[in-house]
Amino acid sequence: MKQHKLIKTADNKHSKGRLPVSAWVVLIFTGLSCTVSENIFGLNMSGYGWFVPFAVNLLIVAQNARQIRFPLKIWLLWIAVVVVYQGFATADNALQRSIMLLSPIATGLAVSTFRATETDLDYFFRICGYMAIFLLLSVLVKTGIFASGVLPFSSGLAPQVMTGSILGCIFAARNALGSRKDLYFWTSVAVIPVIAVTRMGMVATALSLPLTFAPMKIAKRVLFICLIVIAATSLFVTERIQKKMFFSGEGTVQDVKWDNPDFATHGRKLFWDILQKNISEKPLLGHGANASEEVLRAHTKGLTHPHNDWLRLSHDYGYIGAAIFASTLLFQLVHLLQKAGKTSLQHKILFFAGASSILISALFMLTDNIILYAAFFGHFQFALFGLAYGASTVESSKSGPGHRWSMPRIRW
Repeated sequence: MKQHKLIKTADNKHSKGRLPVSAWVVLIFTGLSCTVSENIFGLNMSGYGWFVPFAVNLLIVAQNARQIRFPLKIWLLWIAVVVVYQGFATADNALQRSIMLLSPIATGLAVSTFRATETDLDYFFRICGYMAIFLLLSVLVKTGIFASGVLPFSSGLAPQVMTGSILGCIFAARNALGSRKDLYFWTSVAVIPVIAVTRMGMVATALSLPLTFAPMKIAKRVLFICLIVIAATSLFVTERIQKKMFFSGEGTVQDVKWDNPDFATHGRKLFWDILQKNISEKPLLGHGANASEEVLRAHTKGLTHPHNDWLRLSHDYGYIGAAIFASTLLFQLVHLLQKAGKTSLQHKILFFAGASSILISALFMLTDNIILYAAFFGHFQFALFGLAYGASTVESSKSGPGHRWSMPRIRW
């Protein structure tokens, strides 16, 4: 009952709070990247979406280095791998890809210099609620559902799906800790991959609820899993999903097999077979930074991403590099969970949601290019990490206010 009461207090519509520029720049450019598809001055918005937060937050880090609470040491080995490989890189676009891989870390460092109070965290969670509504409305407008009332077969909504999955982790953690209304927000973002017919998006976002790292009764987790299975079974037999899953437009769950020629992999089998063959030639150290892009471009019609980040890492950085990245994710997840056990409820939500987002990103990496989609996922994820670490400092010490430069308040 105590946790539920705290959540209710946090939901007070009259509470005021603020966020630092380091977080605002991420939220704003994430939202723009999800909705603006036109080129601006010759560059796609997603390009601004990862670079502007990186540049701004790098500057904030330089100005507030002593206030950083993000555990950079967890990421040092992976940073060293990327930097060393970049030093020997010969592939096109290697420098850009390397910076994109590391750019979210700057966000984690910058946001962690901000000492968020309970009221500030309340404010952040309200902003997340606004973002969920904004994403869903943008999806409905972009797909033309408002005008036609018909769901499209393919809509290219990867940005909205990935950003929605992080929001889903936040709403799932809040629901587990007592906030019933966040279940409605979670549902709003879980609908997005269904509209987009994004298979891994549906799986990952759906699992963010029953597999949240926030404490939840086993019976409740089982109930959610059962409801998700029922919903998935109902969706599987619909025409949209059947066309997405099978070239013939018709099949059963038993037909979902990698060696089934009717199973629609949308080119992934070709990409992955090409990379697997190359990996076998240099399994331990790989072929170099961004080498996978050159290989795929040579074998396909200009495609550059393998839609499997684990294969990308294994091909470019070898099994050793991929193992270092996986270990880094694991250490970060464990560290977040350890910190969650030492903080108050509002801070726990951030730590549990951050840990859950790591699980979700690992799933997306099986079939997508999420580690390079910093504009839609990486910066938002590390902003969550940074806000958690910075806010937890308010409880543990009286070391000063930290980075408090913030945007004007927005009232609920």
